[in-house]
Amino acid sequence: DRRSGKGRDLLSAEHEVEEATKDQKRLKVRQPPTIIKQSMKEHIVDPKGTMVIECEAKGNPHPIFSWRRNGKYFNVARDSQVSMRRRSGTLDIYARNNPEKYEAEYQCIASNQYGSAYSHKIILQLYSKEIVEPVVVSAGLPLVLSCDPPPGPLKPETYWMSSSFPTMQPVRQDRRVSMGVNGDLYFSNVLFNDSVADYCCNARFPYKNHTITVRVKGEFFRNIEYFMFGLIIIIQTNNIFSV
Repeated sequence: DRRSGKGRDLLSAEHEVEEATKDQKRLKVRQPPTIIKQSMKEHIVDPKGTMVIECEAKGNPHPIFSWRRNGKYFNVARDSQVSMRRRSGTLDIYARNNPEKYEAEYQCIASNQYGSAYSHKIILQLYSKEIVEPVVVSAGLPLVLSCDPPPGPLKPETYWMSSSFPTMQPVRQDRRVSMGVNGDLYFSNVLFNDSVADYCCNARFPYKNHTITVRVKGEFFRNIEYFMFGLIIIIQTNNIFSV
């Protein structure tokens, strides 16, 4: 009836007021910053494109961001080739000239009046590309990508990365894709998705109180062609050592 309908409307209005009050209380809760997204510690990028160093944080009020480079304050506003995204600490580096100068150690700081949060230290590294002769591999066949780091007094710590624009990401290993004790990357059978723009083998040699990093760089371009006998994947490979 009409009375029960008014009662339901009153209860609904009271519920809406209660929820609005809860939302206001949540807005009033002050929180120090917390880092919620950041680039990997070993951050390898393509210098020919926009180099991105990620840093995202939450807090109330929303934090402001600053950066250190090689342990010193990095004035982003004074560098015409670098910009920081709005309400974010993420850096976009447009290094058309001398990109090598941006190879450094970076650290993001998010701050508000209740405290500061620090990202881990991010080592920005560049990789380059060279045109080489292609290697043809049929889909479904095994493939070995050699790392072959130079010999050292100690066994290196080796890991592989592949391109995921605009940065490099670790190669996901499973029963089909695995790394041998010598650092080589083994594919038990090649799939279409294995053909990405670049693979990079990194070998780190511990030496006293610091490490020496050797990057073995390679290009793997996909060129898919259909023939009567099946799918062909053409892959370009190259190894370059740098210390």
